[in-house]
Formats: sequence, C-alpha cells, structure tokens
Amino acid sequence: MSSSPEALVQVLPRPEPRPPRPWVESPAFDLSFFLLAPLVTLPLVFGIMAGVGRLTTIGFLLAFAHYLSTFAFFFWDDNRAEHRARWVAFFAGPLIVVVVFWALVVFEVPLVIPFVLFFWNALHVSFQSCGIASIYRHRSGVSDPAQKTLANHAIILAGLFLAMWNIETHQQVWPILTWVAPWFPALVRGVLGAAALFAIVRLAVGLVARAQAGKPPDALEIGVLVTGLTLFHPYLWMRDSEGATFVMLLPHYVQYLGIVWLVHRRRFTAATGSLAQRALTRVSGNLVLLAAVLLSGGLAFLAGKVLFRSVGRVEQFEVLYLMLAFVHFYLDGLFWAFRDPHVRRTIGPHLMRGRRTSAAAA
Repeated sequence: MSSSPEALVQVLPRPEPRPPRPWVESPAFDLSFFLLAPLVTLPLVFGIMAGVGRLTTIGFLLAFAHYLSTFAFFFWDDNRAEHRARWVAFFAGPLIVVVVFWALVVFEVPLVIPFVLFFWNALHVSFQSCGIASIYRHRSGVSDPAQKTLANHAIILAGLFLAMWNIETHQQVWPILTWVAPWFPALVRGVLGAAALFAIVRLAVGLVARAQAGKPPDALEIGVLVTGLTLFHPYLWMRDSEGATFVMLLPHYVQYLGIVWLVHRRRFTAATGSLAQRALTRVSGNLVLLAAVLLSGGLAFLAGKVLFRSVGRVEQFEVLYLMLAFVHFYLDGLFWAFRDPHVRRTIGPHLMRGRRTSAAAA
C-alpha cells in the first residue's frame, strides 16, 4: 500500500516550533554591546578621571573606528543601484554638508558649528538607542507604531534634557543660548524636563497596557529601554559638558561597532561579488583582521593629529575631525533609515534572525 506525500504530511507529527530566542546574537554579545555598554566602558572612564591620560587615546580610537565603519555600506554590491538612483542623497548630500561646513569655517561664523554639533550629536545618539529598542520590540512580536512612538519620544526627550543639565559649562553652546535671553537656557531645560517626564510616564502606561493585552515586554526590552533613557547620565555627575559628551559617546561607539559588525558578518558569509565586497566579507568574517583594520584606521587619524600638532596646525585637524562627524551623522540617517524599503529589505532580516515570534508568525 502506497501513500501520497500529502497523506504522509497529514500522518507525521508536525515539528515543534523552535524555542524562543530573545537574544539578537547571544547573552554575552547582547549584554556587552547593547544592554550594558555604559557599564563596559566605565572602567575606561574611571581610569581617565584618575589621571591616566593615555586611556583617552582608546576613546579616540573607538571614535574613529565608529566613523569609518559608516562607509562600509558603500561597499555593498546590492546598494549600488539604490545609491545611483538616489545619487543626490548619497553623494551630493555629503558634499553639500562638507561645503557648508567649510563655508562656516572659512567665513568664521562664530559658534554655529559647535552649537549644531552638540544638538545633532544628542539626537544622533538618541536615534541609535531608539533603533536598538525597536530591534528588541520587534523580536518580541510587537510592531504597533504607537509603541514605537512612545519609546522614541521618551528616549529622545530624556537624552535632550540630560544633555542640557550642565549646559552652562559648555563654552560654545552656552553663549548662544544666553544670547536669546539670560533666562532662556533655564526655560529650555525646564520645558525639556517636563516633556521628558510626561513621555516616560506615557511609555510606562503604554507598556502596562501592552502587558494587559497579552504582549508584555520582556526583561531584555525593558533593559534596552532603560539603557536608552539613561545613556546621557554623565551630564548629571560631571561638571564639564564637553567631558560628559566624551564619556556618553563611549558606549554609543561600542553599540554602533557591535551592530555594524553583526549585520556584516551575517550578511556576507561567502566571498562573492566585487573586489570591495569580497574585501568587506573577509574583514567582517575575521575578528583579528577586523580589529587590525579598525585599529589601523584609528592610528592613522591619531598620527595625523600628531603631525598637525608638530607644525602648529592642531586646530585644522580638529576641524577635519568635526567635518567627519557631520558626514557620519548625515550618512547614518540614510543607511539606517528603516522607513526606506531598501533598508528594511537588506538590513532588517539580519537583525531579526531567530526572532522569537517565528511560531506566532507561522
């Protein structure tokens, strides 16, 4: 007696759904690069504050590695058509940023660059925290836009409020704020504080409502939300705003490098395509080689700083450094814009791999 394939499918037991996998990669990876990144970098911070000045070099190496990692997305073969179709955004846009930046420098427009840098930097870091929170929220099976809005508003407003906490110590931003009126900084800080508190309460209420609806946030999602809400904590306990910015950025660098490496390692598993993509595949698949490349790039920039300083041009080097930061801010807004279908299609699956809701989706 023979059986058709359809009959066998009906008789054989259905496979059990894969067990939930809450981690994006692994407990060690997620905790080190996402949830506990501020704690991971604290020993470096305490060492610098204790007077070990050479440890500052590690912070600059992380910064340069994080900036250079942005340009890796230009090496993707399947990004080329998208970049050519939107050449104004991907090629003319960075050029415009550079031209405007240098125009402000050449014509010596006072304080505009540090003012824009300070607040764009705060938003940039907050947006990354929002993105990481979205990864864990989607892995929990929640795609409600209202939940995204609640989390994003709370994270962004909390970051801006904390960044304003000791703004009177920022030598470039404070004069512009007080130029409006002596009481203006206090007003901005008060408004941001009230808005942040309101947004956090709304987020908490939304999470409770979600739990009552049968989709409670797990410990990991709560963890990344707390990390995003408190990432700007150095502004509370450090007297110098610029020093607090340096400390706050260290875990941001760690998170960024971790997520960029994870996406590339998962996406490029075989050395195929153009020479640039094959090189990217090899680097992303070998941690030793990756560390060497990032370290070499950072050391090259530091060597440039030493060279500029030796000829009395260290200020020019700082200008180049800031210009790179602005280009990084701009390009990241394109490469990680998940509202873009191309980004969702090329990056999203590598962050959702092993997602917890596979059984529910089926």
